[in-house]
This record gives sequence, C-alpha cells and structure tokens, in this order.
Amino acid sequence: MLLVWQDRAVPPATPEPAARPLRVREDPAVRRQAILEAAARLFATHGFADTTVRDIGDEVAIKSGSLYHYFASKDAILEAVLREFLADLGTATAAIVSAGTSPRRQVTDLVRHAFTLMGERPYWVLTYQNEFLRLAGQPGFEFVAGESARIEAAWVAALTASAEAGDFAVDVPVAVRYRLVRDATWTAVRWYRPGAELDAAALAEQYVAVFYGNHAAG
Repeated sequence: MLLVWQDRAVPPATPEPAARPLRVREDPAVRRQAILEAAARLFATHGFADTTVRDIGDEVAIKSGSLYHYFASKDAILEAVLREFLADLGTATAAIVSAGTSPRRQVTDLVRHAFTLMGERPYWVLTYQNEFLRLAGQPGFEFVAGESARIEAAWVAALTASAEAGDFAVDVPVAVRYRLVRDATWTAVRWYRPGAELDAAALAEQYVAVFYGNHAAG
C-alpha cells in the first residue's frame, strides 16, 4: 500500500477551494484537464460520495449533462484522476531510481519529489489517499493496487540498497523503515504548503537527515 494514511480523527488540512467557477477554453483537451482538476479538488475536500457530477460541472462552468461528452460517469472521472496521478508518479519514480545515483541520493530525490507533488497537486494526492482502501478490489480500479505496488517496490529497493551501503544510523527491517519513511513523508500533504519557510527540496533534505540519523550523505 502506497502513501495511504487512515486516521479519520484528524481531518485533512486542505487548501481553500476556488472562490469562483473555473472558466476554461473550448479546446477539448484543456477542458478535459480542467474537469479532472476540479474533480480532484472536490473529491479531496468533500469526498467522492458527497460530490455530484453537477458540482464538478459548476466548478468548470459546464452543464452537468455536457460532462458526459468527456466522461461516462463520476466513477470514470475518478478513474481518470487516479490513472493520471499514478502514471505521473510512476514515471518520476522510475526515472529517479534508474538515474545511477547513490542509494541515499535516490531516497532523497524520492522524498523531494513527494514534497514537490504534494505542493503542486495536493488534491490529487489526497484523493488517492482517501479512496485507496475503498477501491481495493473494485472492478475497473485494479490498476490502483498494481501501480501502487510497483511504486512501493522502487522505494523499498532504494531503501534496501541504502541500508546495505551502511547509510542508516539504526538498523531496522526494511518493511518497518519503508512504512516509517512513507507515512512521515506522505502525511505531510495534510499540512505542507508551498511558499513556507522550507521549499520542497530543503524540506526533503531535513526529512532525510532525520531518516538517516544525520549520517553524512553518500
């Protein structure tokens, strides 16, 4: 399971919704992307079940009936959001772990990319986190578990290689280390906002220093 944190006692601190409907151009690709952006925002702030097709249409100034020219259903919109999110995350993850850098550098870059993604697309991250468990095993959403497992494997491989290189101050099982790193990193979407005192790169370096017990970078 990737980047999933389930603690309903602590409500997510999400950015404020847009103050007015998003006006989009007539280009179908631009409009389709605007629909996905609006849907991710609404799914993250109100929940998938409490978001209607009309709500999404209002956000992009499209009549709800017209949305069906782009997506067959609300489920299809959610599927498109998650497919795009996981495809982009998977591509970036693969590029990082195949770059030929040291294991610690790979872990640092994975954490940095996570913070960059949380800053740029917080609603997409939250939608994934909030819907992952509900979608497990649902027809049409099998890709979520599959893509998540591939991304998780890349993180585990980087952490394993770093441990074998003697980078960590404390020796713990990789499964435990992965969950600590994953949860500490990805739950930051509940509070991290771009433009704070630390940008994504600086915050990633501080997180990694904690993960490694301040061992010198490899």
